[in-house]
Amino acid sequence: MTQTSVHRFERAVAAICPDIEARIAARRRDKVDDRSLWWELSCCILSSQVPYPVATAAADAIEKARLLLAHELDPDELANALEEVLAHQVIVGGRFIRYRFPASRAKQLAGAHLAVHRHDASLSTLLARFADAWEARRWLVDNVPGAGPKQASMFLRNVGVTYSLAILDRHVLKYMSALGIGDHAQPFVSGLSTYLRLEQTLQEHAKRIGYDVGLLDWAIWIVMRADKEPHMELNFA
Repeated sequence: MTQTSVHRFERAVAAICPDIEARIAARRRDKVDDRSLWWELSCCILSSQVPYPVATAAADAIEKARLLLAHELDPDELANALEEVLAHQVIVGGRFIRYRFPASRAKQLAGAHLAVHRHDASLSTLLARFADAWEARRWLVDNVPGAGPKQASMFLRNVGVTYSLAILDRHVLKYMSALGIGDHAQPFVSGLSTYLRLEQTLQEHAKRIGYDVGLLDWAIWIVMRADKEPHMELNFA
């Protein structure tokens, strides 16, 4: 990657941050209910190693079946019902696509449902109990199957709990490497200690630019994806 490309990425990220900040400010007025929370959590778990549009389509199918709002199913019954939903093809971009991991993700989502209801009556009341976003993320990583620090941080950002946590996906890691602000050569982060170290590095970069890290990495994700897929529609939602 040339130095010109690096500066172009940095300028593009800084240019769209104000628009993302404005959209986030508008969304903060919206009330997030348990239905929306479970959709976001399922989407974050389903998007691991899966294109995001496919994950959102699969999350839509699960939400339509209202399985994660049910309380009468035991974990095995819930996992089987979720797997049945995920085994069906979803429509993405006008094409029928089969979700890649129906069995394993169904078990993870059923495990997430069990973990939440072991600790509280609902996902919304559980989130309200945590002292801060870092405590919430730690709980999610420790208790929710399939929720590593990236997925947990994404969930907490997407539901508006915090914009102080970084979502270190491959696009953000590539950006950090290009700017020389990270020493991580892999397209993923293994281990919480490594994640926290890289997150702190990106937080320092975000402070220099003047935005929360959760907002900045959203801008990075958009810019880096647009560079790879020039004809993609930029979606800030």
